[in-house]
Amino acid sequence: MDWFCALTEDQARFREYAEMVMVAVHTARKFTSLRPHVIYEGGDNEFTEWLDRHGAKIIRYRGSFRDALNQLGERDHLSYIAAGIAGTFLRVDLPELVSRSSSRDAVLYTDCDVMFQRDVVPELAGTNCDYFAVAGEFTRDDYESMNAGVMLMNLPRLQETIDEFRNFISTNLDLLKNEAWDQGAFRRFYRRADGTRMWDKLRPELNWKPYWGKNPQAGIIHFHGPKPFQRERIRTEIPQLEYLTGGAYVDLCREWDEFLAEAR
Repeated sequence: MDWFCALTEDQARFREYAEMVMVAVHTARKFTSLRPHVIYEGGDNEFTEWLDRHGAKIIRYRGSFRDALNQLGERDHLSYIAAGIAGTFLRVDLPELVSRSSSRDAVLYTDCDVMFQRDVVPELAGTNCDYFAVAGEFTRDDYESMNAGVMLMNLPRLQETIDEFRNFISTNLDLLKNEAWDQGAFRRFYRRADGTRMWDKLRPELNWKPYWGKNPQAGIIHFHGPKPFQRERIRTEIPQLEYLTGGAYVDLCREWDEFLAEAR
């Protein structure tokens, strides 16, 4: 199964996010049978050289919402919007990137801030996925408030709606900036006329948050909220995220450090 994540070079703290991709790729190759792909908007650098050396396929692509996000940032005098958000919108374009990869059916998409603990392919291959399958965000069994940081995506089905979905996003950016951007778009657009969700369920173990505690059955750890590189500065710089540092957060950050050392 193909696995994709995405990163833009003008992302704030690019080096730290590149290191998270490195850990994700390293653990995917160490523990799973996934085939790593990185959708990347940027130039050649040490990071792209690392990806080449470690068997991750680079898909160079400028996201379809980059210009609209630039305009929104200029209008609202928030120059960081495009740089900070363009990368997360790259998952919307994934169905059109099929021809640039070997994928023909369902693929795994994750944010950069994950690490793999075991081979998740057998479970993913047996998961129902009409359009996409996701797990809950802050609460394990809350599939209405789903989290798009880990998605099993049925690319042929999503291709059927991509033009309409893009138009929905383009005309609702002002609304979506208050609803987690593309995650809010997926939540709003993929609903039936009666309001019921159109997405399928992933087990929480496939999008396990560190603040939920230790779970030896977890297949994908998702550093939702505070990232490993932020742990020393949370109290002084981002105290609003401190409540998400309980459970196994500190221990999993230590594991992440070990995997980064291996990856280098």
